[in-house]
Amino acid sequence: MRIAACLVCAATCHVALAKPTVVPCTGTGPLLLEVTLGGKPLRLMFDSALPGDGRIDEEVAKELRLPSAGIYPTDADGGGIPLVKGEKLEFGGQTFDTVSFWSLPLGAMKQPADQRIDGAIGWQLLKGRVYTVDYANRRIILDDEPLKDASAPGVAALVADEQSPSIPVSLGGVEARATLNSGNMMGMVVPNSMQSKLTLTKEPWVSGKIGNGQIIKRARLTTPMTLAGVSTPMTGIEFLNVWESPNMGFLAMEPFAFTFDLVNQRVRIAEPASKPKQARYGVAFDAEQSPPRIVRIFDLSIADRAGLREGDAIKSINGAEVKTQQEILSAMKSPKVTIVVERDGKPLTLEMSRE
Repeated sequence: MRIAACLVCAATCHVALAKPTVVPCTGTGPLLLEVTLGGKPLRLMFDSALPGDGRIDEEVAKELRLPSAGIYPTDADGGGIPLVKGEKLEFGGQTFDTVSFWSLPLGAMKQPADQRIDGAIGWQLLKGRVYTVDYANRRIILDDEPLKDASAPGVAALVADEQSPSIPVSLGGVEARATLNSGNMMGMVVPNSMQSKLTLTKEPWVSGKIGNGQIIKRARLTTPMTLAGVSTPMTGIEFLNVWESPNMGFLAMEPFAFTFDLVNQRVRIAEPASKPKQARYGVAFDAEQSPPRIVRIFDLSIADRAGLREGDAIKSINGAEVKTQQEILSAMKSPKVTIVVERDGKPLTLEMSRE
C-alpha cells in the first residue's frame, strides 16, 4: 500500500562515528530496540518499510505528553495521520535531538509491560548515514562506510520516489521489485495477479488467514529466487492481495544482512559470515485437518534442512500422537524433536534440533 506524499525526515543526530557501533536487538520475532525518548524507556521495532523517523502508539504519546507536530497528509482531500514531536531519542550511543513520529492506535498499552512494543523506528531515521541491519544476528551496525561500488553483487539503487526501500528480484524468471518490509512477519508475499505468470511446483494451497479474514495461499517456485542479483535457495512464496507488488517480509529477510547507504542512495543484501543457532524450527501446521498437516516450511529453516515438506501429515511428535494445535505447539517446544510424518502414503521419521 502506498501513501500519497513523501514523508520528510525530522530527526537530527549529533554523534559522528569513529568506528562501527553495534546495537543489539531484543526479542525473538521482529527486531526490537531498547531506546529512551526524553529519558523515558521505550521498546521500538525496526520496520524497514516505514518511511520517516517512525511511529508511536497514540496512548504512549499521550502518556509522554508529546506535543503535536501537525498532520502528515495522505490524500488530496486533507486526510492524514497525526504527527507528534519527540526530543532526545537515544539508542546505541546515538542521540537524535528531535524526531517526528506518526501517532497511531497500536494497542501497546494493552500488552504485558515486559512484552510491550511502543512503536517502530523507520528506515529513514538515520538519514545521511550508512547502517546495516543484520537480521540473522539480530543487530544493527552503525558504520557510515558508504557502498562505493554500485555494480557489486547484491547492491541496488534506492529509488528516490519510493517511501519504502525495494530491491530487484527474479521470481521464477519474472522480474520485479520487492519492498523490504520487516514489519510484515511473513516471507516473500506476492499479489494473486502474479500467479498466472509464475511457474509453480503445484497449485497453491491454503496456509492461513490474516486479521481481516483474507486467505493466505502458499506455493513454491520451480526455480530459486534471485535477490538483487544474488542467487538463493529460497523458493517459498505466499499469495495475498494486500500489496500491489512483491513484499519481502521478515521471515524472508531473516537469513540476510541489509546495508542501507543513505549517502549514495543504495542498498546491499548479503549473507552474514556467521550466524547463530536458530531459535525456531520454522514450520507451521494446520490442525484442522485430520491428521494435522504441514502447510508452511520456512526457507533455510531447521525444518527445511531436516527434510520436512509441505503436505506431510503428522503422525506423532516425540512418540506422542498430536491432534490439536496446542498439542503440536507444546511438543515443538522441545529442543530436540523426533517427528513421524506420512508422505505419499508411507511413514517417514525425521530428527530436528535447535541445539
